[in-house]
Amino acid sequence: MTLEGVCSPKPLLTLSPDSDPLWVHLYLHGIAEVWAAMIVADGEPPPEPGNLKGLAFFGATREEAEDSARTYLRRSELQN
Repeated sequence: MTLEGVCSPKPLLTLSPDSDPLWVHLYLHGIAEVWAAMIVADGEPPPEPGNLKGLAFFGATREEAEDSARTYLRRSELQN
């Protein structure tokens, strides 16, 4: 699998566990035989190819990994 890179070129706004606004980027990489969607704080460098960074969600397909990460972001907003 190859590096897919940034999924959200513009930062996404979510809430941190302490209810503060938190800007993040969503990156998608193919790693081994799975896909990883990584939530990384705005201002942090992107993950290197083949490496995980931030909060990672995995899936058998790109869409599955991305859906899991976006569901987490929505759930974080609802809980706060």
